[in-house]
Amino acid sequence: MKKILNDKIIYGAYFRKSSESEDRQAQSIPDQIREVETIAQRENIQIGIKFPGESQSAFTIGRPIFADLVNKIMDQEINAIVVWHPNRLARNPVDAGMILYLLDEGKLKVIQTPSRAYYNTASDKFMLQLEFSMSKKDSDDKSEAVIRGLEGRAIRGLPSGVSKVGFLNDTTEEKGKRKWNVDKIRFPLVQQLLKKMLTGKYSPAQIYRYAKDDLKLTTTPRKKVGGKAISFSYIYLLLRDPIYAGFFFYDEKRYELDDRLPRAITEDEYWKIQTILGLKGRPHPSKHEGTYNDFLVCKKCNGHMSPDFKFQLICSVCRHKFSYRNTVECPKCKTKIEQMIDPVYCSYVYYYCINNKKHRTVCQNDGIEEKKLQQALVLSLKEKVSISKDLSKWCIDNIYKLKDIELNEKLSIKNNLDQEELSLKTKLKKITLARISREVSLEEEQTYIELENEIRAELVSLNIQKGNMNVEWFSEASKDFDLMSEIVNVLENGTTEQKKETLYAFGSNLTVKDKIVSVHNKKSIELFSEFLERAQIENKAFEPRNTLATKEKTEVFASVIPILLRG
Repeated sequence: MKKILNDKIIYGAYFRKSSESEDRQAQSIPDQIREVETIAQRENIQIGIKFPGESQSAFTIGRPIFADLVNKIMDQEINAIVVWHPNRLARNPVDAGMILYLLDEGKLKVIQTPSRAYYNTASDKFMLQLEFSMSKKDSDDKSEAVIRGLEGRAIRGLPSGVSKVGFLNDTTEEKGKRKWNVDKIRFPLVQQLLKKMLTGKYSPAQIYRYAKDDLKLTTTPRKKVGGKAISFSYIYLLLRDPIYAGFFFYDEKRYELDDRLPRAITEDEYWKIQTILGLKGRPHPSKHEGTYNDFLVCKKCNGHMSPDFKFQLICSVCRHKFSYRNTVECPKCKTKIEQMIDPVYCSYVYYYCINNKKHRTVCQNDGIEEKKLQQALVLSLKEKVSISKDLSKWCIDNIYKLKDIELNEKLSIKNNLDQEELSLKTKLKKITLARISREVSLEEEQTYIELENEIRAELVSLNIQKGNMNVEWFSEASKDFDLMSEIVNVLENGTTEQKKETLYAFGSNLTVKDKIVSVHNKKSIELFSEFLERAQIENKAFEPRNTLATKEKTEVFASVIPILLRG
């Protein structure tokens, strides 16, 4: 196109409609075109170039059609713009600055809109800059509102965007407020895949074939996409997604999934899968967490014992065992891990003494594998403290009977202590009033001071006595009896956190010497264990884990009741 001669004004018509949220209220491109044609007829203006409609946000720079518009003005192929509104041209300071610069340089003569024209005058440029600033602020406000909305959803346990396979978006709600529902068809299939991966016997390629050929797993059907067989790449995304363990990340922060949605696996199981995959995934709150290191002490040197984690794989081709972390192939036969059929994944945790913080260099105590440590711990607790649910309930019932008796006794003692305290405070008040009113002579002053100190000392002693009269041990004992009926199940099947909480509740200390584990619990647990042992000596048929403690009371249980009550 030829350059403009003299002062002839040639317009370029620019249209933009973003598909993003910042322009949801703006007119469509066909509507803008009709509006611009109306302006051209009304103002009798000549449109030299009608640029194609641009469907891209003006939040950021880089719009290709807008760049072409600027180049045409710089080359003087056009020197004016007709547009539906100034915010079609710019919603960011860089593009706005370019338009104002072209006006300043005289290369852009006028910007025509339905409501007014902007020329290269101070007042027009000020108004135009104000329009650009308002559009920028409007964009920022909407952006902040979107961010607040997304963060609010995350706090409520609702991830944003399209639901993952196994879940469905609730289309009965309006956009932005849609919750997730369970996909009753796909969720159990996803759970099967995750559980299969947890066995450590299958590679992602095998999991993919199982999902595709056996389960016939498909992506969630939607209006335009979905309903197709799941892809190999999506299997990796699925295995790495923490949403199935009940948490997710937004803006690098962790949030818990809505409690109303089920979990396909536990968090411990999720991190185990990440270890099997050898992928970093999202930041883990603790890279590796030992179960028993908080309770373990070396019996030889009294030093702390710390876990050492080992992750190995047995190659399905040459049967060579090697550490698979940070490697992609067998170091012996060079077979790629992802190409192996039925590789065996192994993970071990050993505890070693790290006395003086020098790993296995000072103390010569042998380490112990966590599985063997747990077996010894379970065996010890089975023998010492594990009881049946019936016996647990019987103990709790009798504890509260004792509590009622003790409360009555302590109430009587407390009343006496309260009366004595009142009497002492009355005496103290009289002495203080006598001293203030000068009814005592200077010679008697010292005697009154000594008497006052004695009374105050008695009050302190009384308060200590009253402070020691608590019955908190009853509620603690009830919790202990509950745990005694569950402790073996918790240690064998519970999560790392549940195991730790149970051992903390029992005040457990574990010592290891030459692979032999000793278990010591808090005084109340040890005392109860002693009376359980006495009961078993009294009647060898008494089995705390099996004997029913019913109202009818079996002969065996009836024979040991006096010992248990004393305990």
